[in-house]
Amino acid sequence: MKKTWPAFSLFLFWLLLGSQASFLWSQQDTNTQQPVLWSETFDHDFGRVREVHGYSVHQFDIRNTGTAPLIISHVLTTCGCAQPEWSKEPIEPGEKGFVIVSYDMVNRPGPFEKKITAFTNERRLRHTFTIKGVVIPKPQILDVLFHDTIGTVQMEQASFHFNTVRPREMKTTEIWIQNYSEEDLRLTVDNIPDFLTVTVPDLLESNYPDRLIVEIHPSKVDENFRGRKFDHFSWTTESVSGEKVTQTIPVSANFIDDFRRITPAERAESPSAQLSAQSLDYGKLKKKRVQKELSISNTGKSALSLHSISIDNTQFIEITGFNKKVLQPDETLKLKVYVNPKDLKGSLTTDLYVITNDPQRPLQEVQLTAEK
Repeated sequence: MKKTWPAFSLFLFWLLLGSQASFLWSQQDTNTQQPVLWSETFDHDFGRVREVHGYSVHQFDIRNTGTAPLIISHVLTTCGCAQPEWSKEPIEPGEKGFVIVSYDMVNRPGPFEKKITAFTNERRLRHTFTIKGVVIPKPQILDVLFHDTIGTVQMEQASFHFNTVRPREMKTTEIWIQNYSEEDLRLTVDNIPDFLTVTVPDLLESNYPDRLIVEIHPSKVDENFRGRKFDHFSWTTESVSGEKVTQTIPVSANFIDDFRRITPAERAESPSAQLSAQSLDYGKLKKKRVQKELSISNTGKSALSLHSISIDNTQFIEITGFNKKVLQPDETLKLKVYVNPKDLKGSLTTDLYVITNDPQRPLQEVQLTAEK
């Protein structure tokens, strides 16, 4: 009798092998089926929005560019003031969905930035959306102390001072301004220095506050520059009747070295700038200009670079003796600081700024005071 078991066993072997291969191919095909959340943008800037409107709402349109259904399981926000809504049903491949964010502006004046995180069944698992803007409050709830006034516009300050700015460092100052006249005003700024950007509203509505933003623009400043920059921009308001008010807004910034990563060993071998005084009081002035001396000594262990020695008020003050840019250890530079009472009315208070490569005190200020 002819035996057929070996042939039958071989047939079973190939049958099982084929079934396993088919299963593996099926598994591999399943694993490659993945959803992908796509959005043209994940950020939205509302700009300036009024508190009286209550809510600001934005819809982020999304699309599933993957090959399996996209499921958004839940969405979280960084604040209860931002309420999300999203597509609850699976988003099929090629189909659209949404994430909607409503921001509650009531009793939240000023700038805001909120993060919204959507959790999905993707490999990436989550995506972060961002909303931002500035809420313009109702006048009666703005609790701000206005120190300066230009025409009929009150301001928190009418000058901008950036105390220290490191290389490539972004610095921004934002203040409230408010038009207290009975008519709207057009607002323009010009003659802006290259190293600044200034953002103002085009229209200052009557009795409505708004924001003025002054920012150091890093790409416009030489990263090797160290010292003090003093400049200004022009501010002009114009009423419907054509009345104009123009004023110069001073801006100053002290550019210093970045010592945040200096090692203890480097600090121990660094220069040290020692000033002979932290203030110079000229007392009551008469007709002639008055002189006082200020010494700068290097008490450290390496060369001291004098990046700048300056004052903003050059109308009444003069500095002489600044004839060296580098002081070796134990070397001293003697300066003469003059105050000229001519054209001075009342008291004088200003600062002299010394910027060096001293890692402990890269910026030192000396206050100058006088009376007439």
